[in-house]
Amino acid sequence: MNKIKVLIKKFLGLNLSQKLIRRVSKTRNFMTLINNNYIDGKLFYRHSMVFKQNTFNKIESRIVLHYHGIEKGFLHSNFRFRFAEARIKELIKLLTLDEVVKSKDKTQIAAAYLSMCKYYERHESNKIDISDYYTKKEYEFFKKLTILDTDIIKDFDIDSFFENTNNNFLEFSKSRASVRSFTGEKVPFQTIEKVIEIAKNAPSVCNRQPTKVYYVENKEKIDKVLQIQGGLTGYTNGISQLMVVVSDRNYFYSVGERNQLYVDGGIFLMNLLYALHFYKIAACPAHWGHNNDKDKLIMQELSLSESEKVICVIPIGIPKDKFKTTLSLRRDNNEILKIV
Repeated sequence: MNKIKVLIKKFLGLNLSQKLIRRVSKTRNFMTLINNNYIDGKLFYRHSMVFKQNTFNKIESRIVLHYHGIEKGFLHSNFRFRFAEARIKELIKLLTLDEVVKSKDKTQIAAAYLSMCKYYERHESNKIDISDYYTKKEYEFFKKLTILDTDIIKDFDIDSFFENTNNNFLEFSKSRASVRSFTGEKVPFQTIEKVIEIAKNAPSVCNRQPTKVYYVENKEKIDKVLQIQGGLTGYTNGISQLMVVVSDRNYFYSVGERNQLYVDGGIFLMNLLYALHFYKIAACPAHWGHNNDKDKLIMQELSLSESEKVICVIPIGIPKDKFKTTLSLRRDNNEILKIV
C-alpha cells in the first residue's frame, strides 16, 4: 500500500495524490459502513423477536413486554376494567407453553404469572366478568404456578420514595424507580444545573463527551414531544419539565464506532437518572426505540441538528404526595452473571 502511495505521488504530484488518497479512503469507509450495517441488520433480523419467536429468550422477551404493560395499567388512579384484552390473550398463549411452564421459577416468568393473577383477582373482587377472554380455569392454572407473594405495584409517598438518597449505594440504586405521577410544580433551574454537574461525570469513549441534554419547560412543546414518543398517555397533564438526551455523531471517527453513540448516551443517561434521584427529582425514562419518521418529527420540534440522535426522553418533576410504581422485578444474578 505504501509503494502504491509513493507511485501515485510521483505521477500526480503531492496535492492531487493527497486528494485521490482521501477520496479512496472515504469510499472504502463508506463501503465498510454499508457492509457493517448490512451485517447488523441481518443479525437483528435473525435474533430479535421482531420477525421470529423461535427461542426461549424471544418468547420470554415478549412475555416481559406484555406483563409490564399489565403492571403499568395498575398505576392509573382510575382503574380501567377490561384493559389490555389483547395482551391478556397473548399472555395466556405464551404462559401455557410447556417450555415456559417448566421455567416458572425464572424471575420474569414468575412476575408474568403474578401479573396475570392480580389482573384476574382485581376484576373478580369488583364483580367484573372477563370470562370471554380470561377464564377461571386459566386463572387457577396460573395461580398454581405462581411462586411470588407480593403485589405488582408499589405504593409510595415522597418521604418513603426518597428515604435512601443519602444511604449506601446499593440501597440508593435499588430505591430509584420510574415515576409517572407529577404535580406540575417545577424544579428550580439551579437544581437542574446541579443535576447536570453530576451527570457529566459519566465516562465516554476517549473522553469525547458526545452527549447533550435539551431541557424543555414549554408545555405545548412538551406535549408535542410526548405525543411523538407515545408511551405516556394518561400522565402528561402533570408533566411541566422534560429532558431529552441526545448523542452527537460528530464525535465518532471510525466505522467501528457507529453504535458508540448509544453506548456513551446510555452511560450518561444512567448517571443522569441517578443524579435526578439524588436531588429528589422524580423521573421516567421514556424509550426512544423509534424509526426515522419519529426522529425527523422530534428533530423539527426541538430544532436538533441532523448529527444528533435522540437517546431518551425523560419527564421530570415533583411527584404527587402519594403515587405508585411498577414492581419491575429484576432478574436473579444467576440469570445475568455468566462465568467463562
